[in-house]
Amino acid sequence: MNSNYSIIPFCIAIALAIGWVVSPLDRSISEALGQRAEVESLRQLDSQFGQGLSVAVLGGYRSVTANLVWLSKNRNWEKRDLAGTFAKIGLVTSIDPRPEIFWLNGARIIANDMPAWVVGDRNTNQLASTEEGRKVAHQYAKRALLLLEKSRVHHSENPDIYLEEAMIYWLKLDDLERAAERVLRATQAMNPPYHAFRIYGEMLTRLGRKQEALGFLERHYKTLPDNSPEAMKIVVGDRIRALRQEIATSGEDEV
Repeated sequence: MNSNYSIIPFCIAIALAIGWVVSPLDRSISEALGQRAEVESLRQLDSQFGQGLSVAVLGGYRSVTANLVWLSKNRNWEKRDLAGTFAKIGLVTSIDPRPEIFWLNGARIIANDMPAWVVGDRNTNQLASTEEGRKVAHQYAKRALLLLEKSRVHHSENPDIYLEEAMIYWLKLDDLERAAERVLRATQAMNPPYHAFRIYGEMLTRLGRKQEALGFLERHYKTLPDNSPEAMKIVVGDRIRALRQEIATSGEDEV
């Protein structure tokens, strides 16, 4: 019991220290980045955070400290503070890069929320319909990809990171070819989810590579267990039959 109580003062001290470290950090980054931070800002965060991080992780309580910083980030997010939110995402992933959720949610905030903050809620349609809006969407999509690239040091075999990159390439940058490459990499990572294989098959089909999609799904089908809801073996089998029919009808099987 004594050991449980002994950590409480330490956690309180960490919380106070984080407030002390982060407050001037927010101001300095806001001044340095303003509302038009460049992609390089994420790369510069580590050097700016150096001494603060050493204090924050003292004693090995990285997880506690990182969660406190993430919670403090929510205030910046609610205020739609671009510079402050960038700073906290960079800080929390520097303190404790182990949880994938910091990287994934950070990238989603950058790719999905920040463009809307720039153009305003009433103008979000411009992100897809106007040249200027697309430039904003692409700018922040590339920043999100940069963040995910930094995660590779700690999550090189994490399929969820590759799938997140794929969705950004596909939905934000309209680059289905690059998206398919990232999904394929997800299927080759450690413990890939079943849906990654189905997504890759569909992406190949959309790219007009139906023969390749058919071969890929047929190989995948042979590895699927019969009684796993997640594997969706029946659905994969149906898609294989549909692809065979499409290829036969179009004459692609003769190529």
